[in-house]
Amino acid sequence: MASKIPKEPAPSLTIKYLRYLASSSLAPSSIVEILADLESTACLTQLNPSTSDLLSNFYSIYMIALFLCDDLNEARFLSKRIPIQHLQSDPLIISSYTLLRAVYTRNYQKIYTVFDSAPWSEEIYPLVVRFRDYFRHRTLVILSRAYTTISPALAAMYLGFTTEEKLSEYVKPKGWEPAEAGLLKPVRMEIGEVGTECDAEGSDMRISVLSGFVTHLTGL
Repeated sequence: MASKIPKEPAPSLTIKYLRYLASSSLAPSSIVEILADLESTACLTQLNPSTSDLLSNFYSIYMIALFLCDDLNEARFLSKRIPIQHLQSDPLIISSYTLLRAVYTRNYQKIYTVFDSAPWSEEIYPLVVRFRDYFRHRTLVILSRAYTTISPALAAMYLGFTTEEKLSEYVKPKGWEPAEAGLLKPVRMEIGEVGTECDAEGSDMRISVLSGFVTHLTGL
């Protein structure tokens, strides 16, 4: 007898369900849609010691999912809907908000510092890793379009590596090669090669975002 395919759990504002969303392979747009439907329940949930972890994980996972959709404006609007006392005192919310500001201002060093050192909860961590990998790959595409050659130190800063050895392990399989004067020669990648997070609904937005970042980098 063929084994039954397990059904996806019904959406609910519980730690168990949030853990499922953060570790699932659902498209970011689907995660955002589910969390948007649950936000009314979150808004009606009174903040107290027994609900604090639930709400901080909900809002943080929601924000990271919006990052994966490249929808920073909606993430900023979401941050304004978080209960102010939670935003000011909860380490997980503070970390998510700090990451939002770093991504919005394109502070690459701060972005990777937050990725690596923030006190992410067990529930949200898989989604943070997913965004980190997506962000790094997207940045690789941007660099390949903005530079014909780039110094290893600058590439390491943009890609979040602490040593040139780790940088080399990442870019060499992508075809990057040494160039004159100790520089690296990127292999030009097309905007469509952003990775698995790209979906049909968000492709136009992503092209716009990437084009803007390329313009930003070439103007530095």
